[in-house]
Amino acid sequence: MAQSYYFIEIQNEYLGKHRRVTGRTRREVEIKAAEQLQRWSEQEARAREREAIANAKEQAALDTEAALEVIDQWRNVLKATLAVDDRLDWAALVDDRPYTAPAPSKEQIEARLNVPRPRPLIETLMKSARRKREEAEAEAERLYQKALAKWEEGRQAHERRRSEQYREVQEFRSAYEAGEPSAVEKYVSLVLAASVLPPGFPQDANVMYDASGKVLLVERRMPSPEDVPRTIAYRFVATRRVMEEKQMKEREAAALYEDAVIQATLRTIHEVFEGDYAGHCATVVVNGTVRAVDRATGRDFEACIVSCQASREEFESIDLSRVDPRACFRNLKGLSGSKLAGLQPVRPILSMNREDPRFIEADGVLEGLEADQNLMTMEWQEFEVLIRDLFEEMFKSRGADVRVTRSSRDQGVDAVVFDPDPLTGGKIVIQAKRYRNAVPVAAVRELYGTMINEGAGRGILVTTSHFGGSAREFAKDKPLTLIDGSNLLHYLQNHGHRVRIDMTEATGDDPVVELPA
Repeated sequence: MAQSYYFIEIQNEYLGKHRRVTGRTRREVEIKAAEQLQRWSEQEARAREREAIANAKEQAALDTEAALEVIDQWRNVLKATLAVDDRLDWAALVDDRPYTAPAPSKEQIEARLNVPRPRPLIETLMKSARRKREEAEAEAERLYQKALAKWEEGRQAHERRRSEQYREVQEFRSAYEAGEPSAVEKYVSLVLAASVLPPGFPQDANVMYDASGKVLLVERRMPSPEDVPRTIAYRFVATRRVMEEKQMKEREAAALYEDAVIQATLRTIHEVFEGDYAGHCATVVVNGTVRAVDRATGRDFEACIVSCQASREEFESIDLSRVDPRACFRNLKGLSGSKLAGLQPVRPILSMNREDPRFIEADGVLEGLEADQNLMTMEWQEFEVLIRDLFEEMFKSRGADVRVTRSSRDQGVDAVVFDPDPLTGGKIVIQAKRYRNAVPVAAVRELYGTMINEGAGRGILVTTSHFGGSAREFAKDKPLTLIDGSNLLHYLQNHGHRVRIDMTEATGDDPVVELPA
């Protein structure tokens, strides 16, 4: 009689092992299988540990490579721009993507409605079947035409937006090439905004153009010494299971910072001259400013630490690919402290004057606002100053400067914000409209034109009433913010002012006539 035996299949997927364990009894098989699985488990743990260490070391090598790449970008701030065409790509300013919404399908609508297919024989015998099919087909056709009309409306709106955008870009291009100061400022701002800087470099730059002398002034935000990338290597210590960083010495970091700031200054001059293909800028002045913390007092401060001026003729005779940046900077009579990393302020060669003859000192209307005040009964001058005060409260945490223009009742700029924020900053124009009815699209178009003429990056329209659909459609995809009466009340209440808007109490002194939406 043959001897019976037992077996079990076991495996370890990680190790890629498989085995059949056999024995004379079930118990014997279970014990042998458990012992083998335990040995495999120990082997797997050791293998996983080796793999983890290898992965960590590989990651350390990758992180080191990435860290050195960032440092290399800081060391070659100037060189990186020499192969780039800094002229503005006008075509890129227009979104020329086609209308991508799929056209409606009549067949899909018929399938959704379960429109029956024609069956001549049955329909001859049963006229109700034919009538039912024709009614279903008529309903499908109605829905199809409705969907088609909506699709066509969307396509035409898309084409209108694209045409409007193209027209605006062409007008902007013509204004720049004609040398209109605000257009030149906007053009150069876009050129500098397109510049790809190393990680840690601020992107913002303020621009001012003097057409009479063909002088362009750039206030460029520079990184602080704390922004310098200092890690030069990563090392995984297997015995302690930790990743260690190796930092460059303080002296090396200070040298890297000084080189990068000097190169960024020269790079800015280069990008302006090369980008300004119409030749409006005969001279460029760059002031490099820094925001940092005073280590002695712990307080925030802002200072100009580098200033450099160059004429087009002088600068274009320089071969930037072969110069020593510091020697080039000195040859241009650039100004800086003896140690840039010490953030020693220097007197700018040319200062940006933000004063505008339209600007006036505003009274504190917001502070004297009474509880339950109806905005519609205020003097219109007070309403404009109120809006200025509100935005000053909203922007003050960002260090913005808010100015009120002289009251002229001319539908012009009521306030201007100079916002230093590196992402959303720049010049912002504000108009305050104390309307009773819906704000017409003409007012929004007027704001957009004013924004372009002022060389501003954003326009804000504030009203006591509301905006119609055409006004909001025009503002869509443009740097315009529309604040209606309900949102205005919300902002005021957020700053501790409980006021109201009651159209029935509107004064006859309201300077804005009621216009149709």
